[in-house]
Amino acid sequence: MGEFHSVELSWFLPPVFSNPTIKDVARVAGVHFTTVSMALRGHPSIPATTRDRIVSAAGRIGYQRDEIFSALSNRRSRGANQSFVPRIAFISNICPTEEFQRHAAHRVLFEGAQQEAEALGYKFELLLIGPGGHTSATLYKYLKKHSITGLILGGFESGRATLELPWAEFSVVKVDSRHMEPPVAIVSTDQFNGVRLAIQRMRALGYRRLGVAVGLHDEEGTDDMHVSGLLAEMPDIGSKNWIPPLLFPRNASAPDVIPLLGRWVKDHAIDGVICNWTSIRQLLAEAGYKVPSDIACACLCLSRKNTALAGIVSNMGLVGQRASTLLATLLRSERRHSAPLATTTLVQGNWYDGSSAPLRA
Repeated sequence: MGEFHSVELSWFLPPVFSNPTIKDVARVAGVHFTTVSMALRGHPSIPATTRDRIVSAAGRIGYQRDEIFSALSNRRSRGANQSFVPRIAFISNICPTEEFQRHAAHRVLFEGAQQEAEALGYKFELLLIGPGGHTSATLYKYLKKHSITGLILGGFESGRATLELPWAEFSVVKVDSRHMEPPVAIVSTDQFNGVRLAIQRMRALGYRRLGVAVGLHDEEGTDDMHVSGLLAEMPDIGSKNWIPPLLFPRNASAPDVIPLLGRWVKDHAIDGVICNWTSIRQLLAEAGYKVPSDIACACLCLSRKNTALAGIVSNMGLVGQRASTLLATLLRSERRHSAPLATTTLVQGNWYDGSSAPLRA
């Protein structure tokens, strides 16, 4: 047998640091520590090859940035140096701007995301695609021109404009929007448990013939979470009181929905409606029912407590905050679109009683 020779491995192993700093990363990568700082913040002046080398060096020695220090540094640097402020784009297909502003849930979601992003040192802006807004092509040009690599896809609705981008160039977090590419991290209200909680509370108030009515585009965008919550409650509801869900057509308006709602309530002798439209009380009135004497109702997506309407306050502002926090983490660790990193964060809502669903004698 041949003679075995040991090999000195110190040349092949990265240096060991008990508490690595940004200067340690700089020494390993062979650059100045200010270059490391700029690279890890995604500064466009740093070439991609240099940035990749720095990120690789940081990973090898176990360096992690201090998130609080990074946020404070970004805020301080805005006053001293206005040449570059990292930006995050909140993208929606609720277009034009006037229509987006009328959607209370989307507006609260945007405001929550904006507040958190700006606290972390990012400039935040709303970009809309669809008629009167961007196309995928013009949006991509805008993002490249302004060096925007962080995107929040804010509750895209099916049946409206879609978005196609080279996702590998961006860090992306979606709010709902499960029906569309890319398969990335999702932050969402907990529609599944929200429906279950609403059914349980309505049953506790004495209602038995409960119907769930939601928009078809909402089901597509949330992977059928509303109907799944209804099905999960079926053992307690029982086959005798089972009501098939009503799915409003895509982009349906109130005049489209009212006759569908009226026939559904009548055909199934419903005594309580659970809906994700905040106008459900008015819709039932237009369909010829008095609330709550003829029928009770509750909403699944209240933006705040409403004494006139029972239901779930969905905490959309907190959803927006969580989306920005997660996206900032992806940006600072230079993680672009990657399906294996996809996670789902659910934010639970709270039930509040209201006059639309009083305790039933």
